[in-house]
Amino acid sequence: MPSIKTSKEELLQKVIPVLRVRGVHNSSLSALAKACNIQKSHFYYYFNNKETLIKEVLDTVYSYFNYNFSRIIKNDELSLDQKLLKLKQLLYKVFSISDGGCIMANTALETIHLDPIYKTEIRLFFQDFISGIQVLLEHHHSSKDSLVLAEQIVQDIEGGILLVQVYDDQKYLKNAISRMEKLILNK
Repeated sequence: MPSIKTSKEELLQKVIPVLRVRGVHNSSLSALAKACNIQKSHFYYYFNNKETLIKEVLDTVYSYFNYNFSRIIKNDELSLDQKLLKLKQLLYKVFSISDGGCIMANTALETIHLDPIYKTEIRLFFQDFISGIQVLLEHHHSSKDSLVLAEQIVQDIEGGILLVQVYDDQKYLKNAISRMEKLILNK
């Protein structure tokens, strides 16, 4: 195997798609190294163990999503329709371009009952996802109703992502995002 020097960020970007498809339990450091075309020892340069690597992966995904999501939600120069358009583009980019679906949901399903080591990172991702959707809903709904609807929307989107993986059909995510749009615009 060739010896490739890779930055921590580059390494995380290589690992994310592999974990998204293979999952945490089916991804030993050796398998990840092989999939990324690097030496296993390269992981230990940046990470103490596999758990630290996975936490960094989840943090990277969360940071990317939250940064872009927050920029949309908090941009006062955008109308609600413009925010919704940008949000839809972000959701399609994050959840439908890549194989394997949502790495947060996948990791939660795979690990939460056996070893809840990643629960904090996953919970934070979903809390912020729900809170951001709630902000958009508050344009046409009460705060209490917005929270309930935001939770339903995130559940619907995650279910859509799962069904895309099961049926290999993007319509499930598209339909969930369309329902989100109708609820946010109160149509």
